[in-house]
Amino acid sequence: MSNFLIIGPLTLDTIVRDKKTYRSTGGAVYYQAAVLSRMGVNTTAVVTLSREDEHLLESFPDDVDFVPVFVDKTLKFENIYPNHDPNHRIQNADVTRNPIKPENLRSIDLKEFDALLISALTPFDVPLETVEYLSKSNVPIYAGIQGYLRHIKENKVILKPWNDFKKFLKFFDVVFLDEVEARVVLGTHIHKLEDVARTISNFGPNEVVITRGGRGSIIYSVKTGGSYRIPAFPHKLRVDPTGLGDTYMAAYATRRMETLNPETCGIFASMVSTMKLEGEGTFDGTRTLVESRISEEDIINKNSF
Repeated sequence: MSNFLIIGPLTLDTIVRDKKTYRSTGGAVYYQAAVLSRMGVNTTAVVTLSREDEHLLESFPDDVDFVPVFVDKTLKFENIYPNHDPNHRIQNADVTRNPIKPENLRSIDLKEFDALLISALTPFDVPLETVEYLSKSNVPIYAGIQGYLRHIKENKVILKPWNDFKKFLKFFDVVFLDEVEARVVLGTHIHKLEDVARTISNFGPNEVVITRGGRGSIIYSVKTGGSYRIPAFPHKLRVDPTGLGDTYMAAYATRRMETLNPETCGIFASMVSTMKLEGEGTFDGTRTLVESRISEEDIINKNSF
């Protein structure tokens, strides 16, 4: 059984979709913890939140261990989905600087873990000094880099190129971003996503994963020197797109502990994301159901030629 450490802020989310509004616990670590728990991964979460919002931890699976970092104010996000495109999201935020620092991690024996998942939601959540500290453990680091591109202008989230990307990327083994972020991350005019992924890999990561919503995902692997186009599997219902990228990242990392094949990991993560989309909140399926759905799709695809 794998042991994962996930790191990032918890959030108070307001979600607006399909003409209804509701509030939820949020943050990448929240969606990732659900996947890891359902896959039988031992999970420890280092999270920032205020003491008055400590009840948010009750939203997590019972088997997740916590190292809470209490701050003055929990981050707040509003996610508005104006149509059925999961990549089309209007995001507003009320954020403060709540960094997770090396001293918040010193009680943890990092070498006990098989993987570290970094999920910053703002440029301040997991600063460079913390990434450097984590890298000394020689445990693979999986990083969602969306937070390092996010900036707040009049409470609206906008994306800007990541000026310090070279300093961070050299410490990451696998990085994840969506196709909108891929157009922004380097501040260049590279248009082909495979070229963006390959360029990012030049600065350190062994694998770069770019998710594309209903168009699947693209993975570039340094070790194989190849790019892989992963399909988005058809969903039975489209219920809740919030947390899809975070779900994909956790599923990919879980499968990566078992195989060196990026395509296999991508297919698994794609199906987990599809199943998450079909229900409200976090992923609540099982590995058996995921593998069964993948097998069904294999049969369908083979019969379609």
